[in-house]
Amino acid sequence: MDELELILESNPLDCGACKKCCQNNPGILLLSDAGDDPSLYEGGVDFVDGQPILKRKANGDCVYLDSEKGCTIYEKRPQICRSYDCRRDYMRWISLSRQERRMQKKSGQLNPLVQKEGGRRLEAVFESSSGRASRR
Repeated sequence: MDELELILESNPLDCGACKKCCQNNPGILLLSDAGDDPSLYEGGVDFVDGQPILKRKANGDCVYLDSEKGCTIYEKRPQICRSYDCRRDYMRWISLSRQERRMQKKSGQLNPLVQKEGGRRLEAVFESSSGRASRR
């Protein structure tokens, strides 16, 4: 594990009230291998190329996202939602060429709000880590 991964592992992501990854996303894939059961999401599942995904509202938000309460299925949310870390997504995103990033954005595979939030949270981890290092 490299140093960055160690830093992220020692600073678990606390999503709090942020809902950016639930908004305007290309679809949340249900992974049966990871224990996701489409039958738990009564009528909230579509199939794309035979793969179950959570339905989206007309604006692209997850059908289970409530603007006031957040995730209405938090306790039974899919594995992707449980393991997603916008900071790691941001790191993958900045490793792409500018042209690749533009193509992903244009195709809807990339949500600029999520990338910005991931960058902000990653920066906060670095600031926190450097502050701890200087106090030692």
